[in-house]
Amino acid sequence: ALAVPAARRFAGDDVTDFATSIQKVKDYGWYWGPLSVEAAEKILSNEPDGSFIVRDSSDDHYIFTLTFKLNGLRHVRIEHDQGNFCFGGCTMFKAATIVEFIENAVDTSRSGRYLFFLNLRPMLGPVRVQLLYPVSRFKRVQSLQHMCRFVILKHVRRDLIKNLPLPRRLLDYLSATHYYSEHISEM
Repeated sequence: ALAVPAARRFAGDDVTDFATSIQKVKDYGWYWGPLSVEAAEKILSNEPDGSFIVRDSSDDHYIFTLTFKLNGLRHVRIEHDQGNFCFGGCTMFKAATIVEFIENAVDTSRSGRYLFFLNLRPMLGPVRVQLLYPVSRFKRVQSLQHMCRFVILKHVRRDLIKNLPLPRRLLDYLSATHYYSEHISEM
């Protein structure tokens, strides 16, 4: 019998897998999209230590930033190196997708183990970081208008919005920066 070789993977497949994994993060409530530092801090201001959100990084060298509460608010960029999301050089804890990375971090934190340490003050040594409470943008009821915008933007690239056969007012609404949660200004 002839052995059939396994299907070959092409470099383009990795790009597609990566793009798909980035798209899937939009379905998770802990991902807040293009959120400013100030808005992230407002969202977490009344939450307990261990609460966190993931947002788009404002630094072009990174994709995501983790904002969490640990004796105050902290912002840590999530690295993407050699196909893995990680903290601190991708040596200890890493995952192929951002969803897997966050879910593993939460599971590990809830089991009482620690994956991450943060040096707040050099004299005191590292502090253990636990990601226990994802703060969901779905926690507040969104308007039908907002939910429609969210669904449209899941299916239409941002650079193609202007080509949709819609009135200017709707095109402007679809182009608004903060489309993950409409209640940010009220928080």
